[in-house]
Amino acid sequence: MTPSSLTAPSAWFQQMQIENPVYYDASFTFYFGGQGAWQVFRHKDVQRVLSDYEVFSNEYMPKSDDNLLGSNLNQTDPPRHRQLRALISKAFAPSMVAQMETWIRKECEELLNSCLENGEMDFVKEFSIPLPGRVTAQLLGVPNQDHDQVNAWINAIASDPAVIGMEAYFQAQQEMGKLFMTLLEERARVPQQDLITHLLQAEIDGERLSPADTLAFCIALLIAGNETTNSFLANAMYNFASMPEIQARLAANPADIPLALNEVLRFDPPVQSMCRIARQDVVLEGHQIRKGDLVNAWLSAANRDQTVFPHPDEFNMYRDNGKILSFGYGAHYCIGAMLARLETKITFETVFSKMYNIQLKPGVPPTRNPSTIVSGFQHLPLIFEQK
Repeated sequence: MTPSSLTAPSAWFQQMQIENPVYYDASFTFYFGGQGAWQVFRHKDVQRVLSDYEVFSNEYMPKSDDNLLGSNLNQTDPPRHRQLRALISKAFAPSMVAQMETWIRKECEELLNSCLENGEMDFVKEFSIPLPGRVTAQLLGVPNQDHDQVNAWINAIASDPAVIGMEAYFQAQQEMGKLFMTLLEERARVPQQDLITHLLQAEIDGERLSPADTLAFCIALLIAGNETTNSFLANAMYNFASMPEIQARLAANPADIPLALNEVLRFDPPVQSMCRIARQDVVLEGHQIRKGDLVNAWLSAANRDQTVFPHPDEFNMYRDNGKILSFGYGAHYCIGAMLARLETKITFETVFSKMYNIQLKPGVPPTRNPSTIVSGFQHLPLIFEQK
């Protein structure tokens, strides 16, 4: 059983935290093809699984020529992980992120202005997919004409393999790999001011990254930068459109937008769960987990743990959210968290300056993503009034 199959996943999470906080689901299927995993629900256990890499390793994905993601930054543990992370940390430093603010605001204006006269829009198709796509492409150096195809590949990789099949997952990786190989060859001939060029020129202990490592880096960054921020934007809009009193408060008090977005991250996080693999035998909540077992840590459950967040099903933008796990925890904390927060903050500052009375379009229900990883939407139809 997974939350995507339930009408009230929060109630299920809290029931599991009380009655069955760790259990083995033999039929649970991961996006990379792995099957069978320990499901972990309590905040303290999820936090441990995410941070204790000596016991719960991030190197859970099979490494093969077909599975390029098996070599990416998120598939390594320290000390190798620290070395790889250092290669791109400068691109996500606060000073570099701040430099993108004016450009991001211009992109937001452009995307929203094209929809204003209609009084309605599919927020996912017309905004939450293209904006992070443009931002990540700006960082990496992916040409604009390839954005639509890249987004289709990302959707295939992040979707539920039980729905789309593993063939689509591997095909998307291979096709994306061909695009990046072309870009890498071009940057080798003509360097530019982008992350692809930086990765080509970077060294670890005097050695350049291998082609496989570089490809995995590019694909992982593109997926992480697009799919999760897309879902953050769409989840925030869904909640604000469903809560007119919150929407009105934010329109009148834009300074509160970061507080509301932080509560969205707890209440409806873009990433539902993260996988690890047991590096050694370990006992968790009285259950014997064996070396080599997969472990699925539910971030969305941890964020609704009532022992940490009182009244977890209430949307309270003024609560203390210092312990949310929406961007992970420990060594693998999301390197792009600051950029995602900035994109989303600018988005809703712009939205509330141009639109009001934003509602879900009657008779056209939103369509959720079929994914056990990313919690977001395929379609989010809205109606609104222009200011």
